[in-house]
Amino acid sequence: MTFLASVALADDSEMSDFVGGVYRQSGCAVVLDKDTAIVNGKLITRDRDLFATPKGVYVNDKGNYSGPTGVVVKDRDIFDGKGGTVMGNGSFYSGSGVQTFVISKNPVVLRKP
Repeated sequence: MTFLASVALADDSEMSDFVGGVYRQSGCAVVLDKDTAIVNGKLITRDRDLFATPKGVYVNDKGNYSGPTGVVVKDRDIFDGKGGTVMGNGSFYSGSGVQTFVISKNPVVLRKP
């Protein structure tokens, strides 16, 4: 079984990973471009390695994100931090009580887990 979904362009992948694996807000995220996303109606912006969110500012240092909710370490599609582990699969991020679907520009077929 496969599903048609959306996944970010290469330039948007960091924002998609951030809203899905680091920010950890269940629901729907819309990535507008590499520096802007909306998660459940709330704006997230990026300036280089800084992400401004309603929860506060996060900093990305080579896949280690630190912010008001602690440190989240990214390893490929796995995001591990104080709040637990989240795994990304295409546009769907799930784990530790969080499920986020990220909508962006390019359609892609998700693989079945």
